[in-house]
Amino acid sequence: MADLMVGVIFIFIILLIGLALHLQPEDVQRLRDRNAQLEAENSRLQAFARYVRDQQMNALFARIAAANETRAQMLADMRSRLHVLGIEVMIDPTNGTLKLPAGGLFLAGQAEPTPQGRETIRKLGEVLTATLPCYTRVRSSDHPPAGCPEINIYSTLSSAYIEGHTDVVPFVGPTGRFRDNWDLSAGRAIETFKLLRETDPLLRDLRNQDGDVLLGVSGYAETRPAVHAEDRMKEAVRDLDRRIEIRLTMTANEAAVRQALEELNRQLEVVNDLIR
Repeated sequence: MADLMVGVIFIFIILLIGLALHLQPEDVQRLRDRNAQLEAENSRLQAFARYVRDQQMNALFARIAAANETRAQMLADMRSRLHVLGIEVMIDPTNGTLKLPAGGLFLAGQAEPTPQGRETIRKLGEVLTATLPCYTRVRSSDHPPAGCPEINIYSTLSSAYIEGHTDVVPFVGPTGRFRDNWDLSAGRAIETFKLLRETDPLLRDLRNQDGDVLLGVSGYAETRPAVHAEDRMKEAVRDLDRRIEIRLTMTANEAAVRQALEELNRQLEVVNDLIR
């Protein structure tokens, strides 16, 4: 069997030699040209592969989709800054909310914050002034303000809603500004909005990438309780329900994403003919 295999291999070698001897010079040149073409194409593919590797394109696309992570980072940053100022808040990274300490913010049936509430809101304004500009950059070339953490520039802040809430007791008062808890909750959000804007003119001027004002207000009456208690009529529970929350919404940073995709398209054009 071994002798038979040796014979077959010998015959194959003879055939290859014969084929090589019968190649015309033009055939040899065509083979050389084709080999050079393949080497050039391989070089272009290697260059594209290096670009994808060096620019970490997989990581880039993951960061584009990571708006929730950016929002969680922002909320954590705000919580840390408020802690330094002596204000303890609760954050919900999943829903993008920051809840001010409810106790003592508002009296029952009142939209005006208590003195304690005004001081809490004033400190919140300081933190928003320091934090929000870090997350409203539109172009990757924009330099963040001093003190900003390293952030994902591929998602940007779209809005910051000041949400007002009431306890479960129906509003009863003289005919005037408020008719029900919906009006009262909106009134609390508006009063907080005004106080925040008074803290620093910057908060009035902040815009998102579409040029819209960043800060907004909304009211939810008693429809979103602070805690799930069986008896919402208890004074301690009612005090928690009379509160303000800040809700952050994110969107893709169109300018930064466009810049990255345009560069990727330029790289793809180099190898486009190879995949037709």
